[in-house]
Amino acid sequence: MAFRLSTNDEILHAFDPLHHAHTTIDVTHRVAHDGFMHHASGKVTGMVADNVDDFLITTPAGVYPHLQRVNFDFGDGDIDIQTYHSSTTSAPGTTLANLNTNRNSSKTAGAVLSFGPTVTGIGTLMHTAWAPPTATGNGQSAAGISDIENGEEWILAPSSKYIIRVTNGSGSEIEYRYEFLWYELDFAVP
Repeated sequence: MAFRLSTNDEILHAFDPLHHAHTTIDVTHRVAHDGFMHHASGKVTGMVADNVDDFLITTPAGVYPHLQRVNFDFGDGDIDIQTYHSSTTSAPGTTLANLNTNRNSSKTAGAVLSFGPTVTGIGTLMHTAWAPPTATGNGQSAAGISDIENGEEWILAPSSKYIIRVTNGSGSEIEYRYEFLWYELDFAVP
């Protein structure tokens, strides 16, 4: 990871270049201003009952993504979301587009997010989330499940693979929305 090279350079970066004021905003807000924050989201349709969908995060050497948010909204419940580290794959799947949240920044993410990898080794479980079954009894209608998330920041290791596995235990076909938000610090002098 490259850092600023001098004390003067560090002092100059303590001020927001657009507001010409000392930075007093929180860290995640500031890293978005600095162009370090990346976002990916989308919708998956037609996930059949008892099916598994895998998302893969691949981190290259020298990149330490700070995973801020992994968020899902499901059309129906009884869904398990499990995150694994030290996973192995034989094919990465389809690369998912991500955007820098500072639309004035040309910085691109080092980490690669993909969908549908060929998993050869799931790895070690590091986090579990659950979307409970939705109401389907007399006089009730199925309701969606919102804001199922990882709940904390994870600092991912470089040269690693992480699987986020979504398992549909609802007994029916579902649709869901996903969102990934992370930042990668890079204080290299331009």
